[in-house]
Amino acid sequence: MERGVKVLTAALLGSASIYAGVLTFHQLYKRFKTQAKSCQNRQRTCQNIHVISTRKEWQDQLVTLTEQLKVMKVLGLDCEWVSDHTTGHRSQVALLQMATTSGLCLLVRLCHMGGMIPQTLKDVLADPSILKVGVAVKDDGKKLAKDYGMVVQGCVDLRHLLTRVRHKYKCDSSLQGLAEGILGVTMDKRREIRCSDWEADTLSVDQMNYAAADGQVGVDIFTKLVLTKLKGGDPGYLVWNMEEVDLDEVWRLARAMCQGIVDIGHRQSGRTQTLAKQTEKPGIEKGRAYSARARPLYHNCQLQAPDGQPLCTCDIRKAEWYIEKQLGDKVCDRPFTVRLRFEPSGRPESEHNYYLQEKENVCVVCGNKNTYTRKFVVPQEYRRYFPPLLKDHRSHDVLLLCPPCHQVSSNHDAILRQELSVECDAPIDSGLGCRSVQNQDLMKIRSAAKALKLSRAQIPEARVNVLEKTLKEYYGVTSLTDDLLETAINMDTRIFNSDYMPHGKKVVEQFKQKGKLWEFERRWRKNFVDTMKPKFLPPLWSVEHHHNGVQSTH
Repeated sequence: MERGVKVLTAALLGSASIYAGVLTFHQLYKRFKTQAKSCQNRQRTCQNIHVISTRKEWQDQLVTLTEQLKVMKVLGLDCEWVSDHTTGHRSQVALLQMATTSGLCLLVRLCHMGGMIPQTLKDVLADPSILKVGVAVKDDGKKLAKDYGMVVQGCVDLRHLLTRVRHKYKCDSSLQGLAEGILGVTMDKRREIRCSDWEADTLSVDQMNYAAADGQVGVDIFTKLVLTKLKGGDPGYLVWNMEEVDLDEVWRLARAMCQGIVDIGHRQSGRTQTLAKQTEKPGIEKGRAYSARARPLYHNCQLQAPDGQPLCTCDIRKAEWYIEKQLGDKVCDRPFTVRLRFEPSGRPESEHNYYLQEKENVCVVCGNKNTYTRKFVVPQEYRRYFPPLLKDHRSHDVLLLCPPCHQVSSNHDAILRQELSVECDAPIDSGLGCRSVQNQDLMKIRSAAKALKLSRAQIPEARVNVLEKTLKEYYGVTSLTDDLLETAINMDTRIFNSDYMPHGKKVVEQFKQKGKLWEFERRWRKNFVDTMKPKFLPPLWSVEHHHNGVQSTH
């Protein structure tokens, strides 16, 4: 395999050509892959690399980019710059790489645009609905903001996303390591290319190949991680053949997987790792997203009315609590049975009642008896807003799943959650789903102040004049002082949302207003049964289960 990759690299470097501003070297790669039968990984079937140095060249590619973003609103993003080998000082970002899932790769030479960055380029970067993926992509966004005042939103670090498909891939945290571990691709990271002159009048073929790979590999890793989650395993060639999958389903899952990690930087020092080890909790298996229970969920203890009528099964702690509080007396040990000293608020109407049945501690999907964790069929983010009677009788919808089945089930839950967010106009990670949002105008003011305060010497004079004008107009002054710049840098750019309502609350409120809360509960149960096809459900568990007295709860 290693020898084959070297042959491929040599072929690409020696034979790739550029015409009409487009680099088309993949035909060589495709020919090589046909011959290299020992290689198990496939590469995409097309890739168009465009070098952009002017506003017109950007405008020429904008239509194609916009069309491809309609397929999947995600861009592989990376940046290149020149550093002083002696001082280590970084110059402005020279090259911005953006790649789509369809194989379009744009190499935008910011250093050759004279500070005249197209507004449409800024709009693409600032659009939070377009995900920008890569390794340390948030840091690249900060560099672009500092150097050019460009706001970058929707950043997803691939190292965060990797945690959403645990145990599937083993790799280190660099882009090169992720490419090898996830895609099986060996990247060309030679120092003479990586540290080359990215501000040169003309980029070499080696530089273009290197830069394009950084952007394209990032978006391919993102795609494969999402498809891995969707398929429950390695999706194989589907990464480069997206026409064979339901793109709407893929995109819904992609958004769900990115919840909580958008625009979050990645930091993990040696001290952080040490602290993590010191604070590991017992009972939580390392590397799992869910904790395996240290004791059974079902103890099948019996609770009786004063006259001996069975009321329900319960766990040992609840049974002992009644005895400790002198509210009941132990009747026998096998099974552990407690008879209440008071009349309960309700009694089962028949012996064929779910709450009277003994339940086995097994994964209800595959029957695994070794490790399991609780599965809330109706997620807690919705159940917490149910009427008290429904919240108090939730045990019917708490089942046991082994960690692998739980992970697959959560995958399906995320898709239904996204559907509900659209149906009920209840955004999950934006709009009414956020306590606060960023004011874009204020962010531009703060970015301008940071650029002038920290990097004035490296910014072209024309750009300095633009930044100064922006700040002067905002503050209504004729000159800028250090104190004013410091004030702008420290300003709070958040706008707090007075109409904030959690996603779960808004969804439940809408179903309650329509008198369809029971249908909502049933929908989640049916989703679980249809997607997971459980074979070991407890006796009398049912999608149609009603709690007595709450059939028409509003």
